[in-house]
Amino acid sequence: MIDYKYLVGRKGPTFACTVEAGKIKEYAAAVDDMSEFFWSDDPNEQYAPPTFSHVYRSGKMEAMAGADLSRFVQGEHEITYHRPLRPGDKLVYDIEVTSVTEKEGRQSGPIALIVLQTLLRTPEGEPVQTIRQTFVGRR
Repeated sequence: MIDYKYLVGRKGPTFACTVEAGKIKEYAAAVDDMSEFFWSDDPNEQYAPPTFSHVYRSGKMEAMAGADLSRFVQGEHEITYHRPLRPGDKLVYDIEVTSVTEKEGRQSGPIALIVLQTLLRTPEGEPVQTIRQTFVGRR
């Protein structure tokens, strides 16, 4: 059996990005969302789709290094929105494994539940989003 409890508290590198108006439109097109809020050419009226923040953190799984990710699927996914994302927003991402729970699966035998939390904030520290994902895997 593999024990993933050593991952608790492990963090990925902090990184920053800037929300771009064109990227908002590309993302809205990719998820087939034609809401006028996402397509406005006026930066004062344009907002990013709710899951847009995933564009920048995609592939940033260093916090889970050492876990055999081929054995995991994404379970729960929860996003707390502190405020909308707008073009020109500068964001800082902090990613951390916040918990690991081991359980007995109904049919699969022992499983591990790994919770990965991403905090998005402005450079000044204002919270923008809190993302919690639970990954479920066989040990």
